[in-house]
Amino acid sequence: MKLSDIHKVYLLGIGGIGMSALARYFKANGAEVSGYDRNQTELTSAVVMEGIRVHFNDEISKEDLASDLFIYTPAIQKVHPIYSAVQSDDKVWYKRSEILQKITELTSTIAISGTHGKTTTSAMVTHLLHQTLGNISGFVGGVMTNYQSNLVAAPDSKYVVVEADEYDRSFLRLKPELAVITSLDADHLDIYGTFESLRNDFQKFADSSEKLILNERLQDQISHNRKLIYGFEQGCDIQAVNVKVVDGRFEFDIVFEGNAVGNFVSTLAGRHNVENALAAVAVCFAKNCSVDEVRRALTTFQGVKRRFERIMSNEDVCLIDDYAHHPVEIESTIGAARELFPNRKITVIFQPHLFSRTRDLEDGFVSALGLADEVILLPIYPAREAPIAGVTSSNLLNRVKLKTKMLVQRSDLLNAVLSLTPETVLTLGAGDIDQLVKPLAIALNKNKNVE
Repeated sequence: MKLSDIHKVYLLGIGGIGMSALARYFKANGAEVSGYDRNQTELTSAVVMEGIRVHFNDEISKEDLASDLFIYTPAIQKVHPIYSAVQSDDKVWYKRSEILQKITELTSTIAISGTHGKTTTSAMVTHLLHQTLGNISGFVGGVMTNYQSNLVAAPDSKYVVVEADEYDRSFLRLKPELAVITSLDADHLDIYGTFESLRNDFQKFADSSEKLILNERLQDQISHNRKLIYGFEQGCDIQAVNVKVVDGRFEFDIVFEGNAVGNFVSTLAGRHNVENALAAVAVCFAKNCSVDEVRRALTTFQGVKRRFERIMSNEDVCLIDDYAHHPVEIESTIGAARELFPNRKITVIFQPHLFSRTRDLEDGFVSALGLADEVILLPIYPAREAPIAGVTSSNLLNRVKLKTKMLVQRSDLLNAVLSLTPETVLTLGAGDIDQLVKPLAIALNKNKNVE
């Protein structure tokens, strides 16, 4: 199959963050694009506004069955009626990762992976290279605030930046010229079984790249003959020093290969985002971008939706929404809030994601949630999983060592939050908690109970 021969594309699960980026890519390249999703969301509405047809019933039309290319996401089971109908019509389904592989084979690829930080880092790399080199494309696992999209597409791109997802081992399909690994912690154990199996596949991903940019904490876990180490400690190839918060922004100096290259500013909160910025700057330096242009571009990067996204703020309360769904991410998000608001009470609203992850990482969740002042848990978001006996939000909450903690249903959340007189509120999770953020912001602004 040649992508240049594709004129009509159908995507099963078009509302997913990765699938919608592919839909936008093919639309930008002149193809007719359509697809199915289970629910109407802000993202499906956005692609419809861009001229992409989306339907929400479980039947595929004859018009859509005439497509040249059918793409599906593993988040949708193969027993789905549309999947079966296409197969019955003797058409071939391709995984999202297979198509992304074909796209990246057309040009030099920069692939960003890691169990945490890859979305923000991919977005930073995309933005910095777009601002300094211009002719690049980027596929990001989140909506970039600068572009209001998860895709930046340029004709005749010199480079393509991709967020390389470790889930279902899809990142092993890529053969990047330059790879970044931001982090490596136990996750997706429903797929990998053990941390060592996960680490081995990250090593395979590193081996597939010509050059590797690696977080300093992973030096003993991932090897490569051509690697560049980034971090805070002396001895890193690219190092952040003199890190401080000034007027809500993080300022730091960069030392690259022993030479001071000056002061940089990031508008993103948290030391973990200073690390992400270092990785992105390292990519730019590897591509011989101008230091001054990179510095200017970094100050204009506005972040990614649901990555420490400040939803509302007044003199009494601030609401921040984040995709954090792993203990390390929760710890980083709470830490960033503490740095920005050192004298404020922090109330965390967390929706656990997946029964298996809640079970496998329970000790980590207990420790991370204990860093807050108050915790509200929602029931576990199952996603693709059936319930597991004994794995519940209630059991998790019982282990959290906080005086103020509660388990609530979605319908009771607003009143529960307001009853605490919150100061800094963090909504965390990878499920559908994002649907509660806007109503919560309205309630906090009104500062009164909601019927």
